[in-house]
Amino acid sequence: MNTKQKTTIMLLVAATAASAAFAAEPATKAPDSQFKWGGDIRLREVYMDNVPNRAGGEAKGGANQFQRYRTRVWGEYHPEQYKNLYVRGRLVNEWRTSQAGDIAKRWGAFDETVFDNLFVDWKTTLWDIRVGRQDLIYGTGKLILDGTPLDGSRTIYFDAAKAVYKGIDNTTVDFLAMYTYAQDPLAIHSQDRSLNALHSGGYDKAEAGGGIYIKNKTHENLPWEAYFITKTKEEGLADQINTVGTRLMPKWADGTFDANLEMAYESTPGTDAFMVDALAKWHIGGMEDQKAFLGAGWYHLSEDWDPLFARWPQYSELFIYAFGPPDGIAQWGNVSMPHIDFSISPAKNYKTDLLLGYMFAPQNNSTTGGYNRGLLFTWWNRFTIKEHLFTDKDKLTAHLLLELMDPGDYYTGTQRDHTAIFTRAELSYSF
Repeated sequence: MNTKQKTTIMLLVAATAASAAFAAEPATKAPDSQFKWGGDIRLREVYMDNVPNRAGGEAKGGANQFQRYRTRVWGEYHPEQYKNLYVRGRLVNEWRTSQAGDIAKRWGAFDETVFDNLFVDWKTTLWDIRVGRQDLIYGTGKLILDGTPLDGSRTIYFDAAKAVYKGIDNTTVDFLAMYTYAQDPLAIHSQDRSLNALHSGGYDKAEAGGGIYIKNKTHENLPWEAYFITKTKEEGLADQINTVGTRLMPKWADGTFDANLEMAYESTPGTDAFMVDALAKWHIGGMEDQKAFLGAGWYHLSEDWDPLFARWPQYSELFIYAFGPPDGIAQWGNVSMPHIDFSISPAKNYKTDLLLGYMFAPQNNSTTGGYNRGLLFTWWNRFTIKEHLFTDKDKLTAHLLLELMDPGDYYTGTQRDHTAIFTRAELSYSF
């Protein structure tokens, strides 16, 4: 039995268990609490232009304007006779329309529907176990967040098994294993989309790995995390990547100040790489109701850094396109960015976040010989338009995002002549 067959069987076991649970008792006799369901509809308008890449041109050919339409519906079943067991499935469809560029090409209406959740979850006194297709997010997402980066935010799933050990006071230990195919074997009306390729030529195999992730809250003012993560399969990966790291989250002065400090080291035969992700925040006195803070941070990735399972926008939606070609979209590495941050909620239903960062390359791998990648500005505006429109749980939200980048001497003179821009408007309804 080959690995692909094993992966498919694992997911089918989850689906079979779900079917068996549904069949355990007639639906007409099941109380409302046993079955839960919901969904969401997300509409996006996106425009980007002048994003420079290392090869000397403009990412995605220059100007791109397109729309994304994502619909999802999910269901969970909690058997009355098994209080610690439940099964969950979620179906997703996304299609796109375009006025300029090629990002939205080959995304026709209702051409493909996928399961992005399909798992069994079982809890005991000492263990929480989840097997099947699931979302995995650890820390601030700098190493594990997105198992399917090439479909954007349509899905982020992993085909995975996770076991959480809870037998140590104030501590959890997560054991992870994932094996996610680039072309989804469970897609309905599959379009054979490559979900994790680095380059436009495509990739039809898998990304795989696993690890141990420890979370400790013994000290209220200094929770910490530590991990070992290995990646064994990736497009073009010749050797296994092993990563060790730690994350500290101190708080002091009665919560007036807090911080995040994550440090990681990667090793493959003949190669070492490093990451530092730091942010210190001052929660401004007298503005507690507005949740205002001012922060100073630094994000540093050495030249040979591999983002493992974290090829997503991280600090910038715009800058993910600057990595490819030749590196690959969202293949974060060889970038260092000190930054300042400001956040405030001047009204109950509105929050705004700003970031200003200076980016440079720790190692010179550009065609120009320069190190200065440029200035980055991001401005998020998030709105809760209305809650409880039709039900007790539904919500209508929106956001507006503006990003600008002034390219530095890492890029050619022609690239430096144009300010890069990324804008996005979103309307989302969840129920």
